[in-house]
Amino acid sequence: MPSTSDLPSTFYCTKSIDFSKAVDSSTLKDKSVIVTGGANGLGAGCVTAFAEAGAYITVLDINEENGNALASALTEKGYHVQFTKIDATSFASQTAGFKSAISFSPHSTLDLVLCAAGLTGLGMNAWLEKVSKTPDADPSPPSTATIDVNLTGLFYSAHLSLYYFKQTAKLGDKSSKHLIFVSSLAGYVALDKVADYNASKFGVRGMWKAIRNANGILGEEGPGFRTNLVAPTFIRTQMTAAIEPGLLAMGISLGEIEDVTAGVMRLACDESISGRAIAIAAREKMAGDRNFDLGDDWEGLDAGRETLDKIRDGTLHSLELVGGGQGNKYDRGNMFRGEDGNVIS
Repeated sequence: MPSTSDLPSTFYCTKSIDFSKAVDSSTLKDKSVIVTGGANGLGAGCVTAFAEAGAYITVLDINEENGNALASALTEKGYHVQFTKIDATSFASQTAGFKSAISFSPHSTLDLVLCAAGLTGLGMNAWLEKVSKTPDADPSPPSTATIDVNLTGLFYSAHLSLYYFKQTAKLGDKSSKHLIFVSSLAGYVALDKVADYNASKFGVRGMWKAIRNANGILGEEGPGFRTNLVAPTFIRTQMTAAIEPGLLAMGISLGEIEDVTAGVMRLACDESISGRAIAIAAREKMAGDRNFDLGDDWEGLDAGRETLDKIRDGTLHSLELVGGGQGNKYDRGNMFRGEDGNVIS
């Protein structure tokens, strides 16, 4: 890999992740953790992993039934988990959720935030299905729900994370405050004609890149700060159940929730990892064994090198074909669209 030594100092790259290093989950004991979108799927898997490590978890989600059920089930096992209902698109609602996490913390602090709230996308073919034949008829506005949750909601979460990291910091804090973004491999290998989802997940990368090297952002007297990102492939959840046969027919292997939690826990527990992005790929034998550092920096050509290498060796396969449909030479029909046109990814 080429060096950045001959580049200006602003072209700074952190050290790539060492996946051979053991993960010590005891570092999370008594930490105050927020998981947005933690009531289902990937978020719920990470909530469970954090709870088992001894952290105090606040689940922020709009799904009250699932969120309460998850918190109750983990609390009955002796873990520290609470649920607070929020609307991720509302700054005031998220603020209330963050404040509830601080109140729940044993030390009235906030230490780690995992931004996992997200929606699936709407295929662009749906934009053209109801084109009126009436002259001068105006189009209806497209839905912005996916961007509202996946990008604007995450922007709010990042703002609140930094604010409360600084406000609740204690003198002598030894551990860095940590913000983990959940993007997607669709933020690296764009899904065909799924504009809102692609835009939101590329946007998550942009937000992360803006602060990836801002280790001193909390002030000279404040604690350190680090941020990292995970980019999952298609993961086997309730959301992907309907399209799993189609994905498998295209040669796309689905990852498991445990593959995601393996990547997230590695980031959360290792203070030496900062400013890195992990691709979550479908396992070969054990959870997380095909996860890899995307090299999403100057040295890695913004992840282009690793992404292409993994496409060539089969770790990533056919993601660029997902979405497909009318207007693409790799037409897959409507296989990846829900009844309302939502692409599930």
